[in-house]
Amino acid sequence: MNRPQIRPTLKTAALFAGSIPLTVLIGTNDLSHWYLALLAPFAFFIFLGVDLAKALTDADLTVDLTAPSLIYVGVGAKATLVIKANWPRETLLDVLLEADGPLTPPIPIKITLKDGEVTANIPILGNKRGQIDLKALWLKWRGPTGLVSIQSIRPVSLKVSVAQNVYRLNEDVISFLSQKSFFGSKSQPFRGEGTEFECLTDFATGMDPRHIDWKRSGRHHKLLAREFRQERNHLIVFGFDTGRLTLEPVGPATKLDHFVAAALRLARVSLKSGDLVGGCGYDLTFHSFLKPSRGPNFFARFLAFTASLNYRFEETNHTLALAELMNRLPHRSLIVLFTDFIDDVSAELLLESLTLLTRRHMAIFVTMGEPFLNDYRQRRPNGLFQVAEAVFADNFVKNREIVLNRVRRLGALCLDAKVGQIAPDLINKYLLIKSRGLL
Repeated sequence: MNRPQIRPTLKTAALFAGSIPLTVLIGTNDLSHWYLALLAPFAFFIFLGVDLAKALTDADLTVDLTAPSLIYVGVGAKATLVIKANWPRETLLDVLLEADGPLTPPIPIKITLKDGEVTANIPILGNKRGQIDLKALWLKWRGPTGLVSIQSIRPVSLKVSVAQNVYRLNEDVISFLSQKSFFGSKSQPFRGEGTEFECLTDFATGMDPRHIDWKRSGRHHKLLAREFRQERNHLIVFGFDTGRLTLEPVGPATKLDHFVAAALRLARVSLKSGDLVGGCGYDLTFHSFLKPSRGPNFFARFLAFTASLNYRFEETNHTLALAELMNRLPHRSLIVLFTDFIDDVSAELLLESLTLLTRRHMAIFVTMGEPFLNDYRQRRPNGLFQVAEAVFADNFVKNREIVLNRVRRLGALCLDAKVGQIAPDLINKYLLIKSRGLL
């Protein structure tokens, strides 16, 4: 606990300035009794000392601050402050929370200490993903007559993670899952959608002819088809590129924030389907990894993991990161890779790493195109400079398509979606993989 700071107030300065003319007047009227001129400032300092002696002391205060460990972007939260003191008088306290991180700067609040105890709520508003460090509480109060001001700094060591807003997440997931359901009862909804054998049934029009069991059909003298059941233990791993290319703002948020929002929706769908979900973050180094696990309760851990993905202005080393990821995944998995690139030259190392990755795992390559490139290509030029802009933009778009085609030839699914369409398209890719049994 830091030593409190005691300072005179503006009221003190005004009274002291007003005592100066009185001191000069007394001293000039009777020079033989000049020492009487010191009575005014002497009395002033006596009043100042009495006010300090009757003021609330820092040692009498007991401060306790609690804050939620996880909040959401754009959703206000509150830290609870409890102050106790062995003090009978009412005292007005000015409180300011010192914090660093992605939050709206806190504003001072005023609370009244009454009957030796007061409880207050300090608003906290995160404006983007990350981690907020609550460092200290600044307390300030005055003496009974307002002549002295006492300021105390109480250190606080609390961390608050700011995650993507998931309030509408369940509604989105329900809307997607409802697209796979039918009206009426469906006794076995997952038959015919996986690779694990379930049973034999009579072949009917509309079934896949590849599922006919010719040996048993010949034995029973009728066409029998195999029905399959969807597996529920697939590994879904999200790889987040946190390098400088994904920090480019697209609309109100960065590309990384859009990727995280889409990953949260797919993670909710995957966990409800019985799959295992994990994640990793990398840029210049492989800096974070969440071991895959299952169950609806695991979503809270995945949400906290995405909140810990910091913004890093560093180049991305795909070779090192994807090699480390493959070493940590002993079984075939679905890897959803969120990244970005500039042109075909800068994507060479990425493609080499994807070549090794797709030999063992199924991959979805997710990126976000530059919206301004299409604007430059489609607008009508009014001069040579705008013609040059259109040509350069067209070259970037063509190079981007070359890279995406090379990724498709490696066997990965590509998703170059616009803002607002990443989550729906990504979930559709996931459902397509599950229905075709590609895992």
